[in-house]
Amino acid sequence: MKIVIIEDEKDLGVLMRNFLVKQLNIKSPDASVKVASSLSEGLQWINDLNPDWIFIDNNLPDGKGINEIQRIKSADKLQGAKIVMMSAMTNLKEEAFKNGADYFLDKPISFVEVRNIFSTNGHMNEGEA
Repeated sequence: MKIVIIEDEKDLGVLMRNFLVKQLNIKSPDASVKVASSLSEGLQWINDLNPDWIFIDNNLPDGKGINEIQRIKSADKLQGAKIVMMSAMTNLKEEAFKNGADYFLDKPISFVEVRNIFSTNGHMNEGEA
């Protein structure tokens, strides 16, 4: 499983990465889980990695994550990718879903909610859920 996390709060990005690596039992995290601190860097990782999951913050130094969801979803090679929008602005939830987001995580991020996203998609072993 390949994951790209686009989050400008570096500590949160690293926390999410470490949590997902552990929860999903990812064997080669350096190759398959990337954290970007800007939209441009994140889009580059998405292009290079063709991830299965994309976690994208809304307020990034070089743009709004919500404006990129449709473009990411429309890329042929990303047809099966799941997009998780992350924002403290809960009023963006409806717009995020309209734009094609599969999930919306309110900030501050609850790792229980992150785990629930993956367990409902059958990506976690029973013992890990």
